[in-house]
Amino acid sequence: MKKFKLGDATIIIHSPLMDLTEKERKAWFKSEQQAGNPVLKEIAKAVNDCYGKYD
Repeated sequence: MKKFKLGDATIIIHSPLMDLTEKERKAWFKSEQQAGNPVLKEIAKAVNDCYGKYD
């Protein structure tokens, strides 16, 4: 679990990925993307859709 404070908001992330180092997380995401993880594909699509609305 990792807790962040942004202004009045507190963000709590309950993910075992947060126990990894930044380098380990990048390697995990890269390997999962190459494996075609459908959840990561949907997340990438959602992020790209958000950026497209502001172009």
